[in-house]
Amino acid sequence: MESRNRQLAETLFAPLRVTFSPPRPDGGIILALLDASDATAYSRVISAAQQDTQAFAQSLEDIRLELALRAGNIPADMRKALKEQDSVLSYDLS
Repeated sequence: MESRNRQLAETLFAPLRVTFSPPRPDGGIILALLDASDATAYSRVISAAQQDTQAFAQSLEDIRLELALRAGNIPADMRKALKEQDSVLSYDLS
């Protein structure tokens, strides 16, 4: 794992401890967030394609949003978007 990506993850998810698995046969890695008792609070596979700096940063932002949603802390801009859309998101299934 590139040290810049590691530092970004550690900064974004503090106080959780960030760990990365060795590369899997498909090139992906597992990012795990551990709590103070070293229990896994969250984990996700980061594919080989998501490991370049830009894609990795987007993956981390997606994880942050998912954790915020799970905790009930929806960011203000998302709350605004949901209100503007009458709480219905449109999905393009094509």
